[in-house]
Amino acid sequence: MTQPGSVLRHDSWLRWPMVDPGTLDSLRDWFPIALDGAEVGWRYLPGRFTAPFFADTLTAQERAERRVCRTPHDWLERTGPAIPPSAFVFHASRCGSTLLSQMLASLPQCVVLSEPPVIDDFLIRYGAAPQEMAVPGLRRLLHALGQRRHGETHFIVKLDSWHLPHLPLLRAAFPETPFWFLYREPRAILESHQRQRGPQMVPGLVLPAEFGAGLAPGDLDGWSARVIAHLFEHALAQAGELRLLDYRQLPSIVWDTLLDELGIACTPEQLATMRKRASFHAKSGGAPFAGDPPASTTTAPHLLEMLAPLYAQLEALRVGRERGA
Repeated sequence: MTQPGSVLRHDSWLRWPMVDPGTLDSLRDWFPIALDGAEVGWRYLPGRFTAPFFADTLTAQERAERRVCRTPHDWLERTGPAIPPSAFVFHASRCGSTLLSQMLASLPQCVVLSEPPVIDDFLIRYGAAPQEMAVPGLRRLLHALGQRRHGETHFIVKLDSWHLPHLPLLRAAFPETPFWFLYREPRAILESHQRQRGPQMVPGLVLPAEFGAGLAPGDLDGWSARVIAHLFEHALAQAGELRLLDYRQLPSIVWDTLLDELGIACTPEQLATMRKRASFHAKSGGAPFAGDPPASTTTAPHLLEMLAPLYAQLEALRVGRERGA
């Protein structure tokens, strides 16, 4: 699954007062947001990352605070102490990964970055390169993203859904880091994208148009089903590397199991804050979550029939592992 270009990168993120990096004592509180040829574009971001997405943090930042700089790639290691990645979150989209990342982001001991666009930039440029070339650069990039600034102990990265095929590169770079994969009953994923299409579900935005060969023009549901099937197939092929998580297990699996797996100890107050965050909409934290709205269109039965066996295989693997634990 290759991308024709990054749909999440916006030049406007770098159209702010340019700082000469030579005048800086360090790159602490500066984060890479774009790769541009031989240069890295940085933004000054001193606050914690608590917004649903990394891009939301950039958009919401006070204008008076916005500063940018550009450096060569080898400056990625100049940010100071960093936390090694504690977990990578893969997902099939609309499966609760944003809820999971928001729950963890509510904990002061966690740095949680949700879909940093610079990772997309890196994988577009180097995802097909030999691992001996790509692995050092990926480690440098995650070093800069995982800065320890406020006493944090854990660093969780939520990836974009289309990054799952790059799992072998991420595993080569981080052989000890847990990989989680969130998925969901296919009808619910398709209905969510019918209400609001993600960029990967529109031909040519993230995935090349050739991915939809043989589909009728405008068949967005058919395209979306192919994308979901492709992600499910990749998850099954690489299941040995993945901690499988079904949407229905959220939110309780976080405090029941995942915190222990990560070695995160919470105070009662922190657990209460996390539970409260789980009761609100993942992408708009001010709105209580009352379940998905009813479907406004009907999903073609043949699409569900195509996806159902893949979902059943994932569920059989997950349940079998949990029973054998």
